[in-house]
Amino acid sequence: MNVQHAWTRQPVRTAWSIERLLRERALALGHSIELSTAITYMSHLQSYLTFCKLHDRPICPTIDTLSFFIVFMCHHINPKSVSAYLSGICNTLEPHFPNIRTIRRDPLVVRTLSGMKKLRGGLTPRCRRPLTEEDLLLLLARYDTNSYDDCLFLAIVFCGFHMLLRVGELTDPDSVAKRSFLKTTLRNTLNIWSDRYSYHLPYHKGDRFFEGNIVMVLSVLQASRCPVNWMKRYIMLRDAHFPLLPELWLTSIGCTPTYTWVISRLRTTLDNEVGGHSLRSGGATALALAGASDDAIQSMGRWASDTFRIYIRSILCSFTHSSTTELRPQRTYNFENFSTDLTPLFRPPPPTYIFVVRTFNGFVYFKLF
Repeated sequence: MNVQHAWTRQPVRTAWSIERLLRERALALGHSIELSTAITYMSHLQSYLTFCKLHDRPICPTIDTLSFFIVFMCHHINPKSVSAYLSGICNTLEPHFPNIRTIRRDPLVVRTLSGMKKLRGGLTPRCRRPLTEEDLLLLLARYDTNSYDDCLFLAIVFCGFHMLLRVGELTDPDSVAKRSFLKTTLRNTLNIWSDRYSYHLPYHKGDRFFEGNIVMVLSVLQASRCPVNWMKRYIMLRDAHFPLLPELWLTSIGCTPTYTWVISRLRTTLDNEVGGHSLRSGGATALALAGASDDAIQSMGRWASDTFRIYIRSILCSFTHSSTTELRPQRTYNFENFSTDLTPLFRPPPPTYIFVVRTFNGFVYFKLF
């Protein structure tokens, strides 16, 4: 076959050896999924192997084995989580059984999972309650001291609440195997002005462009609850103790705070119903009560779908039936009729954007630039 060469000038490139091509491809494949996701996939695989051993079935995946595994696991965990289990199993076993994804898409497997979701999917997943203004006052009353760690804790709490961040985005995982310096917030990205501060939030597994986000928060009227004031107090102590370390968040022993370090302090003062998403859901709830639009909440929280409604659903329903008109939302919410269309309601925002936080009549108000 005759191939017509295009008359375009190509840059001069040196040919790679087959060894280098294999090495570079292996590095790319190794970074195709996050380390934390790979560890979770191994846990899913262990569940599958345990099922096969318990029921004396071969490890080689078949249509019957996967469908039986779905029925068995749906009686022990939420059926919505079984889909994630199957994804982890397929990802881990695909190098050894190349046809596993074809088996996963078999009508018998798909219909079995769909049927189990209808039979046992009625249970509402447990969601940690959001933080409220009263919770912030309780935390202030307990941790507003001259202690370095207490100042760090309050700076993290107010930062996560006003920026709609999870505790996991402000801390290191408890498991050393899941930690990555690429996800660590650095001190040199922080910029502080008299009435605001900003820093670069590293990427997460949902950030497909791996660029991260630049987040900014403005000061509020209440000095004791102002996130800028707490950041300034913390940075003065942090730079005095650890001027050469690169991490932004550091405890008194020079280590990045872990997830349990923050959660244990929250639950000591509040209750066991708060969790890693309480800061994020608390900020989203405050936005909803202030009258912010759903699109604005979804954009500022970087939600790819309307799952943020789960956070604010129960709180807003309680205010809707309340006789107190001052706290009643100024707009109508319809949480029962969810759209079944898989097409996003709007195009996601660019990977880099800025959050600005203000207060208006006692409520938190966000504006997206």
